[in-house]
Amino acid sequence: MSKQGDRRNSSAAWNKRILFRLVPAVLLFALSGCWLIGGTGEPVEKQVFDIMDTDVSVRAYGPNAEQAIEQAIDEIRRLDLLLSAYNPDSEVSAINQMAGEAPVKVSHDTLEVIARALYFAEISGGVFDPTILPVSRLWSAAREQKQVPSGEDIAAALELVDYTQVQIDMDEATVFLPKTGMGLDLGAIAKGYAVDKMAQILRDAGVESFLINAGGNVYAGGRKPDGSLWRVGVTDPRDPGDIIGVMAAEDMSVVSSGDYRRYFVADGIRYHHIIDPRTGYPASICRGTTVFIPSSTDADALSTIMFILGPDDGQAVLEHFPGAGVIYVTQDGSIVTEGLVDGFEFK
Repeated sequence: MSKQGDRRNSSAAWNKRILFRLVPAVLLFALSGCWLIGGTGEPVEKQVFDIMDTDVSVRAYGPNAEQAIEQAIDEIRRLDLLLSAYNPDSEVSAINQMAGEAPVKVSHDTLEVIARALYFAEISGGVFDPTILPVSRLWSAAREQKQVPSGEDIAAALELVDYTQVQIDMDEATVFLPKTGMGLDLGAIAKGYAVDKMAQILRDAGVESFLINAGGNVYAGGRKPDGSLWRVGVTDPRDPGDIIGVMAAEDMSVVSSGDYRRYFVADGIRYHHIIDPRTGYPASICRGTTVFIPSSTDADALSTIMFILGPDDGQAVLEHFPGAGVIYVTQDGSIVTEGLVDGFEFK
């Protein structure tokens, strides 16, 4: 583990949606709209909005890039319709609506994401808990009202949070929540799963050079056509106009969690959307975390776990993922790294 001191004290902040700034070689991609250029030497680029509560951009090279990008965008839209806890017609919402009543038959994708979420719940001792929805909804309402929920309301919501009660029947492809009022929220893993699926579609189409940015869930596929590595800049959590460093990436996910958006301030305290299931309150150790690992699914979940646990307690979970790297920015502005993969350059 390495540590750097407080670098600056700015009133700006950080969040998962805009955590990454692509450095000049790829910055134009992140900000562009829909550029369908085609050809092996020119990029095909597309940006779409409001999928999985974020904006999604894809840049790819090759003769099949345009069609592959369209298929990849269709895939994340399809998965959003399955996995969103806030779409009343999704499979996850069907599970939540039938809590305490009956199991719900779901697709392979929904089963796979829930099973992986439960794995992360197990290895983190419940720090990652996909049944956090009752508490998440409470804090969502609090942000709208800019008022901290009462301790009694938080305690009541926590009574419905317990990943060990989720019942999955893989043979019957069903999921059941045994208590009325329980609810699944896969927001801390579903986007990563979708990015992995998008990357696979691009590869299957023969696209070997591409970059996906789903609201800060970045996946760098292969290398750029000139043979150089993709370069992803990690933004300073208290100064979004600056970066703390740059990651040179190839077949790598770079995913972050932070406290920049979906927050309010009351009595000088920032209350954000990343909830610690052990307390029912927003996690308070870190301003932001960035995880480097090939699987976007795993990076998505790990970024949340590391954000909640911080650098001291996060090491035990990280041991399950050899080769993974993490950058923590703690509340005092210190930068701490753990198992940092080769290729990251501090500013």
